[in-house]
Amino acid sequence: MIRGASYRVSMQIACPSCAATYEVPAARLKPGRSVRCSACGAEWKPAPEAEPEPPPPAEPPAAIPLATAGAEPAAPPAPFLTAMERLAAEPSRPPRSPVLLAAWLVTFLLLASGGISAVVWRAEIMRVWPPSSHILTLFDRMPEKPALISGKNP
Repeated sequence: MIRGASYRVSMQIACPSCAATYEVPAARLKPGRSVRCSACGAEWKPAPEAEPEPPPPAEPPAAIPLATAGAEPAAPPAPFLTAMERLAAEPSRPPRSPVLLAAWLVTFLLLASGGISAVVWRAEIMRVWPPSSHILTLFDRMPEKPALISGKNP
């Protein structure tokens, strides 16, 4: 933000009597103009907000110590990879947990058994809960038993 220029669109002011806070457009607050609290009726002159100070400059990174004469040489740095080479590299995937796989399987079985039981006992469900007939009557069109082909007797 440029010093001296005001880019604030609104200010937050607080009543000194009842601590009610208000969001007021900065253009409406003129220096020396008093405002009235709508909660308690107190009048006061709001003080302009001070602009926040910029953060202090960051400290330079610490110097890297030089290798001592008796120390082992450091490993060579990794080769520089371009973005395309990093994308093409195969990411390592963590192994799948057998517990998670079992939880998915149990969930699927519960949902499937609930759906199958709703179709099998649809007449009883529609009798107890009539709004379900809007969906469950679609399954009434399904044949109960396979139809015998006429002309051929087993």
